[in-house]
Amino acid sequence: MDGSGRAGREELAKIWGDIQALGIGVGPFNDALWHSLDDDGNGYVNFSEFAEFTTKYKVDLPLGLDSLLGTATSSRGGALCCGVKDCQCRNFQMRRQRCKYAGECYQKKEEHRAFFCHPGDPDWETSRDYLDKNMCRCGHKRKLHSSASTGSGVVGYPRYWTSAVSPTTRGDSEFNDLLSIDSMTLLRLQKLVDSTYSDVTTRDRFKHSGSWMVPMNFEVISASRNENSKLWRKYSIKKAELQLEKRLSIENPQEAEKLPPYDIYNDVVTTKAWEASEGDELDHSINEWYLWHGTSGSAARNICSHDFKMRLAGSATGTLYGRGAYLAESITKADEYAKLEDGSLTVLLCRVLGGRVRLCGEREPDPNELTRDCVEGAYDC
Repeated sequence: MDGSGRAGREELAKIWGDIQALGIGVGPFNDALWHSLDDDGNGYVNFSEFAEFTTKYKVDLPLGLDSLLGTATSSRGGALCCGVKDCQCRNFQMRRQRCKYAGECYQKKEEHRAFFCHPGDPDWETSRDYLDKNMCRCGHKRKLHSSASTGSGVVGYPRYWTSAVSPTTRGDSEFNDLLSIDSMTLLRLQKLVDSTYSDVTTRDRFKHSGSWMVPMNFEVISASRNENSKLWRKYSIKKAELQLEKRLSIENPQEAEKLPPYDIYNDVVTTKAWEASEGDELDHSINEWYLWHGTSGSAARNICSHDFKMRLAGSATGTLYGRGAYLAESITKADEYAKLEDGSLTVLLCRVLGGRVRLCGEREPDPNELTRDCVEGAYDC
């Protein structure tokens, strides 16, 4: 819309007729539809939310997901079709360079023909004297092409996920499973809990439990891994966005100087401990972390199915720093927000994208200012 990477309700309402015409079964623009678009409830629709919507309703728009995610036809087995209106291109083909020998060229090898065109070839008139791997022979950029894959087929998944390779969920079928983990992973989680324990108490512990006492230890009784194709797709798209923004800021230092500093936080206890126990390797350049989130069992299951919802932020514990998802590197801190149910408490170990961080050390901050800085400003969290 305005180059900010997000759109407000009024902006989308103006073009909704065009989106309806390009999609299948896209409903009228009303409150229910807006809430489905603004999935996290922060008042804006970001790129990953819009991409999720266009995937669901097969809206024929060239979003450039394949270019953003770095996926190619060979990795997913599908053609990259041009998304420009009225273009008949159904498979991206790199625009070849004009051979300097033109009609006098004697080369017959496929390797030569793959990169050079000659008089009589369909793309001779539209080609240039240089090779452009990001331009198609149809005359449109690669990022304006997209694969026919939808749903779960848009992105790849962690190698240890089982739902993604199950015979019943091959192709583009969505999946949303909570799977019990093996005994070795359970031991690793117990080690992570022990590594992130702290005997420091805070005002929130007294506020929520009526006691300043910190538990002496925590025991992991059971755990499940959340394998949710929709949430992973949203996460992957957002991660690719942050990586692209970081790369562009390095390539354009003058523009980057206009933004707040992009500080990197490599000392997050949860992340260091989990990676040390052979957990997933994260992208530290964009502040990708593992953090704890304490909650109730029912809320945890809802988050695993539908993600965090900003419209529900603070409904249980308040919003000292504004509307958002509250996470911690210490299991002891997360425990302050966990709910005792049937003799046990529930916490989530979350994979998190920090991006450009708005650090706040104030004891009584302005929550509205912090929210604006992250939702409307240059910060990501």
